[in-house]
Amino acid sequence: MIVTKNLRLKYPNAQHKIFDNLSININDKEKVLLLGPSGSGKSTLLNVLSGIVPNLIDLPMKYDELHIDHNCGVIFQDPDSQFCMPKVYEELAFVLENLNVPRINMDEKIKAALTAVGLNVDKDQYINQLSGGMKQKLAIAETLLQQADTLFLDEPTAMLDVEATADLWQKIKALWKDQTVLIVEHKVEHIWQHIDRVLLFNYNGEIIADESPTKMLRDYEDLLTEYGVWHPNAWQYAPKPSTCTNTEILPTNSNFKFNQVTVKRGKRKLLRISEHIINTGDWITITGPNGSGKTTLLESMMQLIKYEGKMYINDYPLTKIKDAAKHMYLVYQNPELQFITNSVFEEIFIQYKNHSISKDDAIQETVEMLKTLNLENVQSQHPYELSMGQKRRLSVAIALSSSSTFILLDEPTFGLDSHNTFNLIKLFQKRIQHGQTIIMVTHDSELISRYPTHRLHVDQHQLYELKGGTHV
Repeated sequence: MIVTKNLRLKYPNAQHKIFDNLSININDKEKVLLLGPSGSGKSTLLNVLSGIVPNLIDLPMKYDELHIDHNCGVIFQDPDSQFCMPKVYEELAFVLENLNVPRINMDEKIKAALTAVGLNVDKDQYINQLSGGMKQKLAIAETLLQQADTLFLDEPTAMLDVEATADLWQKIKALWKDQTVLIVEHKVEHIWQHIDRVLLFNYNGEIIADESPTKMLRDYEDLLTEYGVWHPNAWQYAPKPSTCTNTEILPTNSNFKFNQVTVKRGKRKLLRISEHIINTGDWITITGPNGSGKTTLLESMMQLIKYEGKMYINDYPLTKIKDAAKHMYLVYQNPELQFITNSVFEEIFIQYKNHSISKDDAIQETVEMLKTLNLENVQSQHPYELSMGQKRRLSVAIALSSSSTFILLDEPTFGLDSHNTFNLIKLFQKRIQHGQTIIMVTHDSELISRYPTHRLHVDQHQLYELKGGTHV
């Protein structure tokens, strides 16, 4: 049994406690889903119950009683945070070494784990060359090898496409029968009917409901909506698509052109684009299987990796990073790659300060952005102290606060509750109406079906446009 009694925990620079006298009992082999708004402490609680806090992350913490299972496996939102070795096979072999598995038995176990999660790589594959979704699969394969009694799953499918998400949950559910499982997950449709309990947290890290999935949806739908939880009816409350046309709303006219472009990963040709134009005011979504080259495409547009062919902005040929950076801003899947200051406020403020406006105006714009994305309460904290959802919102806020015409976003909504996702959508719509262009890699089927002006898809090493898409 996992037990916490009167748990108190606070980040050093935070204005409020994450938990104040939190008590939880989890029975053996029970499957429990933790729901609540971004920043409510769900991921932090998993870190406490798995022993990561305070054994690896030293946070001020007190409690009257704490019982955890030391034979546990954890899958994080950010898979990079749990890798120790440079190559896939070395990483999995490291797990088996710690379990005293004989060397002669390792290859068979590693192949079985990779097959179970659908990750097809060779023995010399470096982890840093994998896509975000492929890294997530590796993290899950790693956990399967541990044969843990308790699993802590923190958004395990956040970086996976729709098909891979359904397939992976099917595999996890087939393996978890004799395990205790605690899950933080926003895409609940695959597990809602397969869990025993749902714990609903509010913004203050308090449990405000503890029910079965059936009772939770029947009796607490209004509360789920109020706290931004992704319940089955959540998209009924989404912003309506705008019906304005580009010519009606845009003060500027810029474009980005591909001309006979072949994007590479190392020596391998990954993606071919014959010709395509992205105009100011477009909202572009890019979809495709994990590992198909979506993130690599964004990096090539920023001139960060080599490619064949030509790319242009306003008919000016791009060849250097500094030229691309004058017009474009890239937000990676890992938001921590964007942060350069010691506070949330400063991260946004320095962008507005570069707009050639007064300091007072820059401060006011920063405050408004913090309000829009619900980051007011953490504005004095270091960005690394935020939850993953808060980090994600901050990284997108930094980009949207810049003066760049083209905003490139890699999975901007993963890990966000419905409120903050809808706030971002409203912000995207507003920015488009003021002349910015949104280009995003996403697996969110609802977002893809509702908002983009153009839907691009990667398949069989080709980029092509899906028919439909008239909204902004």
